[in-house]
Amino acid sequence: MMKLSRRRFLQHSALMTGATTLPMAFSLSSKAYAAADYKALVCVFLRGGNDSFNMMMAGDEDLYGKYAARRPNIAIGKANLLMTGKTDINGVPIGLHPNMPGIQSLFQDGLAAGLINIGTLVGPAGSGAPYPTGLFNHAKQQYAWESTWHTSAYAAYGWGGLLMDLLAQGGAIPELVSLGGNSWLSGMNVSDIRTNTQGSVSAVNAFSASGTLEREYNEMVEEVYMSPFHQQYLKQHGDFLAPYNNFRSLIDSTELDPAISRNTSLGSQLSAVKRIIDASVASGSVGRQVFIVNQGGYDTHSNQVPRHQSLYSQLDTALTEFTRALGALQPNVTSFTMSDFGRTMHNNANDGTDHGWGSNQLVIGGSVSSGCYGAYPDFSVGSPDDNGKGRLIPTLAHEQMAATLASWFGISDGGIQTIFPTTSTNFGTMDLGFMV
Repeated sequence: MMKLSRRRFLQHSALMTGATTLPMAFSLSSKAYAAADYKALVCVFLRGGNDSFNMMMAGDEDLYGKYAARRPNIAIGKANLLMTGKTDINGVPIGLHPNMPGIQSLFQDGLAAGLINIGTLVGPAGSGAPYPTGLFNHAKQQYAWESTWHTSAYAAYGWGGLLMDLLAQGGAIPELVSLGGNSWLSGMNVSDIRTNTQGSVSAVNAFSASGTLEREYNEMVEEVYMSPFHQQYLKQHGDFLAPYNNFRSLIDSTELDPAISRNTSLGSQLSAVKRIIDASVASGSVGRQVFIVNQGGYDTHSNQVPRHQSLYSQLDTALTEFTRALGALQPNVTSFTMSDFGRTMHNNANDGTDHGWGSNQLVIGGSVSSGCYGAYPDFSVGSPDDNGKGRLIPTLAHEQMAATLASWFGISDGGIQTIFPTTSTNFGTMDLGFMV
């Protein structure tokens, strides 16, 4: 058998660079946590720019009529709206896309909230605050939602990671779990782990995919060397697999929840999240966790109506099944959507929409103060909500949503000001009130 030489070892050194950071992401704490102390945030990122004003619509005659007039080819029929039973700040009833009956039931059961006309803002529109950089650009706006504004640009860190930086300083043992690439979980001192849709750790699965490399590696670290340098070097790398093995044992002993369908990518991802949550709570060793999952396909420049029918059906089923499956843990887990941006107020010639700004987002869980927050915009040409080019100007800031979630998660007011310094100064309140 070919031994794992130093040269071959260094060829795989990318796997070893996580040896000091991976345990920070998923090592088990010696502190015991009761299930009641556990909290998790689950970000569901809708990649491509969700036209969420076809996901959540005004149910009154006036605002619905203005919406339908700007979207003659793609407007959802008023009679087909699934009413949430909730109203916006002005008393306007809010309905959902007809393919979202599960989300409707969550609203009716007090488990869901809608954030109306929210977007990337540094300060209130018209206040003189600078516009966020890269408006209408997919990559830059995804990064904007995932990070925080500092002085004149977005920080190099994601606000999900920064939450865990602060919690780690307070002695909690956080876990950051991603089922896809992102910057949201990039902290100053913590990093995420990548899992597959079974809940297994992807980075280390690559290490042991064939079994050969892992076997040879184990032989190398178990070999006796006389040099103290070699002994210490191999000990450090031998310790690399210990937290992974703990995590793998924890996951392997926990079944996937059959109540969550795995016939879509999003369903499979949320199924894995539920498995990790179940394992973590059962272990009693984790107090806080943050997760991010992704659903793509929302860049609907054409044929939006049939594409939304499929996307929203998948989103509805996955989020509803995940939330219902949590059972007694519903108050401990909050899921929320983010997306690159909203889309134009008017449809284009291809029965789609183009890149916009303001959007609607969902927040779901047992600690949500169910309702619709913000004001449904006026779709009229030249209205105060129109930027002059058919793009809605947000009235709620994405960092206000983030700060509200952070407060529920256990971050102090001082911590929120540290993570969101500019927005904390420019807005009168950072807490939108949708969490109890």
